[in-house]
Amino acid sequence: MKFSGILHSTKLNRQQLLDIALVLALLPHLLILKLPMLIYLFLALIFIIKKRNSKIVMITFALLGVIAIALSFMSEYNFSNFSRLLVFISLLIALLSWAVVLQRLTRQINFYLTISPAMLMILSFFFYNSIGMLFYALFTLFTFTLLLLYERMQSSISNVLRINALLYLFSLPIVLLLFITFPRISYKNAKFGFKAEQIKRTGHDGTMYLDSKSLLVPSPRLVMEVDFEKGIPADRALYFRGSALYTDKGTQWVQDVTKKMPMGALQGEGESFNYTVKLYPHQKKWLYMLDLPLIHPDKSVLDADLIVHSYTDINEVYIYEGRSALKLTLPPESEIKLDRSLQVDPQRDPLIYDALRKNIDLKADDLNKANQLLGFFSSLDLAYSLKPKAIDLEHPVDSFLFDSKVGYCVHFASAFASCARMIGLPSRIITGYKADRANAINNYLLIKEADAHAWVELYIQGRGWMRFEPTSTASRILTPNNDPNLSNSYTTTSMQLSTVQKLFKQANLYYMYSRYVINTWILQYSRSKQLSLLNNLLTNTLFLLKFLAAIIGFIVVCIALFTLLQKKKCTDELLCEMQVLMQILKSKGYIRYQGETMSDFLRRIISASDAYAQLDEISTIYHEQRYSREKKQDLAQLRAKIQAFKKKITSG
Repeated sequence: MKFSGILHSTKLNRQQLLDIALVLALLPHLLILKLPMLIYLFLALIFIIKKRNSKIVMITFALLGVIAIALSFMSEYNFSNFSRLLVFISLLIALLSWAVVLQRLTRQINFYLTISPAMLMILSFFFYNSIGMLFYALFTLFTFTLLLLYERMQSSISNVLRINALLYLFSLPIVLLLFITFPRISYKNAKFGFKAEQIKRTGHDGTMYLDSKSLLVPSPRLVMEVDFEKGIPADRALYFRGSALYTDKGTQWVQDVTKKMPMGALQGEGESFNYTVKLYPHQKKWLYMLDLPLIHPDKSVLDADLIVHSYTDINEVYIYEGRSALKLTLPPESEIKLDRSLQVDPQRDPLIYDALRKNIDLKADDLNKANQLLGFFSSLDLAYSLKPKAIDLEHPVDSFLFDSKVGYCVHFASAFASCARMIGLPSRIITGYKADRANAINNYLLIKEADAHAWVELYIQGRGWMRFEPTSTASRILTPNNDPNLSNSYTTTSMQLSTVQKLFKQANLYYMYSRYVINTWILQYSRSKQLSLLNNLLTNTLFLLKFLAAIIGFIVVCIALFTLLQKKKCTDELLCEMQVLMQILKSKGYIRYQGETMSDFLRRIISASDAYAQLDEISTIYHEQRYSREKKQDLAQLRAKIQAFKKKITSG
């Protein structure tokens, strides 16, 4: 027996349907309610299943509920770190759950218990603000209306599903209009959101290691999502600054405390870019911004190294706006600061110190020396690998450049910065993220942990700090096995895998973009976004036309689906063919009575008029194919007879 048949034959009563709705509405709150309330709900569930509803049970659960709520809010909540609004909503949820339990134990249904599922679902939106919750809410709402229709209609579950879907399609354009125009309420300092997004991402901690801690495990975990206002800059400009490191301690580079720079000291040259960043929690104060920032978020400071620091650690998803210029006019560096960026111990790495004096023209100007240094690195036949060989930490630069010759960005940056100082060029290492336009759709850019990077800035007289990319001097990229013989060579199998990986990456990118759009325009559709949208509709004709076209297209799709669902699916092929005949006869005023067999219906029409004598042959073919065990169904024959009948009737 089919599932729908089982469900229809064992029709659920109103109480059971309401229980399903309550379970669906309570599920999100199981992660919100504190332990005493969870224990209370579990005990109540046992008594409800066992159908215990005596007066003593009611009094006991009334007292237990009060105790559970008191314990939850007196010991479990930390009021100093919890939003007042969320405390109030949490208390409201606890009281509502307590009241639902008491009402459910009475085994009576009233108006309050009926609306409780909807109230619980609405309150859950104060804590969950994610795509997962959005789809769960849509599923729950669909189920609520399905249960209501199932109770009211004496029909199969498949038919109830169809009617429910029709109602949804009919309401979608209205819901869209209300969503766009309904007034928005902004809660100042309210921190709503799905806590699953608060997973810590790997952030820079102001230290770059060269020892065993430097081993890099590429992670696809998301760090930032960036939405540019007008186009994404070229790949060579997609550097997001995180921290500036000056002090070389042999096994690690660390940052120094720098003075703060007022925003008035910065002036941009050439093209600038406006963008919005969605930064995932990394438990540090850095706000990664495109190199070089002109405008930074409120409650943050821009230091002398052009690093933006938030006042507090980023412990939750943080969305901020910024503007950056590809070139800035900066005030001259102080001699004290340049001295700090020239500190180096030549005796620690004597081999490279001597090699630099033989290969670099120390009398050349700064930019010439910097380019010579890049050329020298390129001549060393260095290899890039995420699994570098161990280096001698007593002589880290000599060991990397002349012995192991294998490393990734931290090794290249450390060696290049040290070498620059040896030839009199002030240097500093910048850590952050180097984004890739391959991870972009339209103006949307993904940045992952695997995009973490380190590069070098040199102070060039007359030009200021300039970025240099020593990692680009690697002459080859090694495979994960670090086998130079396999470098940059791919078999047919690996090429096929690469194609599959590219397809998967592209699909994932579109998924992330869709999620971002939903987050931006649905979950985070605030009062400011609403006013911006309405302003564009009133002032931008092209935007208005696009908006109207999108709305009309959406309505057309809904109407098409609505029309499609209105047509009941035909499961009996013979009867489907006869339905065509029924429509022809209906147009002539002949309607089949309720309970009338097909044979009686056709015989009644034949007896009424000799013009319909052809129906006798159609009836014979239909009943033979319907009930004969030996003769197989011949739909073409039946269809031809019906079409011939239709032609005769219409022509006559």
